[in-house]
Amino acid sequence: MQTCLPSTGLIYKIHMKNVFHFYFVLAVLTLFSMGCGNDKKAEDQSVSPQPSSALTKTTPKELQDLNEKIRLDSGNATLLYSRAKYYLNVRDFNASLIDMSRVMKLDSMKPEYYITIADLYMDGSHTGKSKAALEKCLSLDPKNTDALLKLGELYFYVKKYQESINYINNALKINNFLSKGYYLKGMDFKEIGDTVKSISCLVTATEQDPDYYAAFEELGVLHAAKRNKLAIGYFDNALRIDPKSVETLYNEGKFFQDAKEWVKAMQSYEDLLKIDSTYKHACYNMGAIELVNNKAYDKAIKHFTDAIKADSRYLEAYYARGTAYLQKGEIAKAKRDYLMAQQIEPNDEPTKEALKGLN
Repeated sequence: MQTCLPSTGLIYKIHMKNVFHFYFVLAVLTLFSMGCGNDKKAEDQSVSPQPSSALTKTTPKELQDLNEKIRLDSGNATLLYSRAKYYLNVRDFNASLIDMSRVMKLDSMKPEYYITIADLYMDGSHTGKSKAALEKCLSLDPKNTDALLKLGELYFYVKKYQESINYINNALKINNFLSKGYYLKGMDFKEIGDTVKSISCLVTATEQDPDYYAAFEELGVLHAAKRNKLAIGYFDNALRIDPKSVETLYNEGKFFQDAKEWVKAMQSYEDLLKIDSTYKHACYNMGAIELVNNKAYDKAIKHFTDAIKADSRYLEAYYARGTAYLQKGEIAKAKRDYLMAQQIEPNDEPTKEALKGLN
């Protein structure tokens, strides 16, 4: 019986695929070893990595349980991976790196491990290495939608929007209910300048996930730019999901301000400042409304002062407070603020004109 052997070319491809896998894993482990240093304690499989000082001194129950399970079964890649994910979620990247290095030594063939490696690289701004990890994941699992979406997201970050869309479309061909895919496409189209397609994709994202805060926020921003009152509904939905979002409260307030709905604008800014009293732009805008619309100069001065407390080099706030003092007839105080504005930006034309008018 004649044995059928693969062609020389096929043997070469199989060999090169195995070589690529070997060197990729070797590169990952080498990098992790460099990141982990020579801490012998960290190399002990039964000992938890030393968490960063950013973490609380008391160990959370979830981490305690993982540590105990790993102590009893130190060669369990699944447990180590769970702890690496835990550390990644709390942004203790060094501890996550240590655990992932152990995971890869135990098992380097699971696609989800490369997703986590990619996340660690992305958080460290190593986009090239993140891309390589995601491509390795797809070589193991070509239909992994997480990897496809993350590659789309990666290309979005490096401003290669068409490449981003291509990867996202590939993910949506596999699963057309991926809300994140529609959201990412919406952001790509926004950057390209196609707001019609951007809005369509973002609406689809909210249809797939009615609690998709970021999609509602972006829809609000896009409609606000067109002075379309549909923006209010989108901002309200975003606040339904995250009532303490200073970003949305500010954008909603600015929409009302641009629409000359002063009372509603002031309410949005007041709600924002209850959450973050140092949000300088909200303070400034409230001052502008009091100065220009309400002619309430003392209130305007207070708001501009709050903005300056939040940012001692806030040129526009010094100029605006100077103008409020000028309207009150307090020339010396007005000049003092204009001079401070000029000190911050000597070539600012409005400040030059204001000072010229006082001389």
